[in-house]
Amino acid sequence: MKNRTLSSQTNRGLAVVALVSLATALAGCSGEPSSSDVDKTVRKYLSESQAQLQRLSGTKNSLGEIHDVKKLGCKADTDVSWRCDVELDMTQAGTRNKAPAQFRFVKGSDGWSLSR
Repeated sequence: MKNRTLSSQTNRGLAVVALVSLATALAGCSGEPSSSDVDKTVRKYLSESQAQLQRLSGTKNSLGEIHDVKKLGCKADTDVSWRCDVELDMTQAGTRNKAPAQFRFVKGSDGWSLSR
């Protein structure tokens, strides 16, 4: 009888360890945005901002052209948001420049977006 009880306790213990490991692995899936996520989200934001500016002004104003977006690093802000430092390589008003910037990335049901 004792062997059966010990075996049941061992199995329950292993099940708990497995569940905790699974929860930890799944929590890791909702981590910071990847370099690809950062690039895609910044480009999408600039494109949407540029379209909005053109609608409001009625002209073909340009916010610039992005050549490269390089993720430098991110720090957790909340459970679903990260503050990320990036290097933007852009041409604005005919001048190409690389400059650091910081954005707040928020994970939503449809992916990453930028927020204040």
